[in-house]
Amino acid sequence: MRVNIKWMWMQMGGGWILVWLLLGISAVGALAEPAVSGAEVLPERVSTFKIKTRSELNKEIPFYLRVPKNYQPGKPHRLLFLCPHVNGLGLDKLANSEQWLALADERDWFILSCTFMQALDAVYDRKLSYYYPEGFSGKAVLEALEKVAGKFSVDTERILLQGASGGAQFVHRFARWAPERVTAVAVNSSSWFDPPDEKSKWLGWLITIGDSDPSYNESLAMVDKLRLAGAAPLFRSYVGIGHEGTWDAERLGMAFLEFYDVQTRKNLGKKRDILTPDKERLSLREERMPYVGDTQDWKFLANTPEARESIPEDSRVFIPNKAIAEKWGTQEGE
Repeated sequence: MRVNIKWMWMQMGGGWILVWLLLGISAVGALAEPAVSGAEVLPERVSTFKIKTRSELNKEIPFYLRVPKNYQPGKPHRLLFLCPHVNGLGLDKLANSEQWLALADERDWFILSCTFMQALDAVYDRKLSYYYPEGFSGKAVLEALEKVAGKFSVDTERILLQGASGGAQFVHRFARWAPERVTAVAVNSSSWFDPPDEKSKWLGWLITIGDSDPSYNESLAMVDKLRLAGAAPLFRSYVGIGHEGTWDAERLGMAFLEFYDVQTRKNLGKKRDILTPDKERLSLREERMPYVGDTQDWKFLANTPEARESIPEDSRVFIPNKAIAEKWGTQEGE
């Protein structure tokens, strides 16, 4: 996968400025170019609408909604929000995510995506950058969810989130900002994080990163903070992978979010209170997960007291089912 320096500069918040200077490119105040897309032709079962915001660069955010193949009116359905990388197009995110689309049809999920625009000199500005939901982007997504729920049978209080790079910047903060709306979030290659809080422990968290990504240590720190907040995050890094990411992380994310869909599906359509989370989430305490993994060698084994004791605490992760475990690593003894 080819690395776009301009895109990486965005993610690093200026960390590649010397590269820019050497190339004779002026980044200050510039707007990263969105992915090139032809005339907007909507795929089958995809519709679009716009949400107005106060952001100068995002005055009307285009959202794209895909209806599952076997949609049944009146039956509550899950919604997956896929957030593109920085200045990525929401329509392209849907068009280029065949495996996610197949999973959504299999699980009867709606998929929602959108196009956020981002200025290079504002990645840390909490009012101007879409990375920070309290500025304008979170409200726009909430409005979009209500618009969808007004037309279709969709549970907008138990959504699933996935994003890589700039998309990961948004989804992890949205999960923290509106935990009462979220069941689980898959975060891939976020360059920096906002810390979790008390309510973050009720959500499912997957953190993935390439071990050659300059922000590798940021992901490690986020995992530690989630654990301190009472969450049971699943972590996976990938040898030799930089910020461009890998499909292995995407496939792990699919298995992870599918698990949480199964775990909480019978509660779809019911009123949710973040202070009394779905009973199924209470069963996900670490000692009850069937597998424990070692991040030193990416081996997993049955979760027994002896197995837990054999793995150093700082490299120990808990894995909630076999399908996730097999995409996370290899079983010890194989």
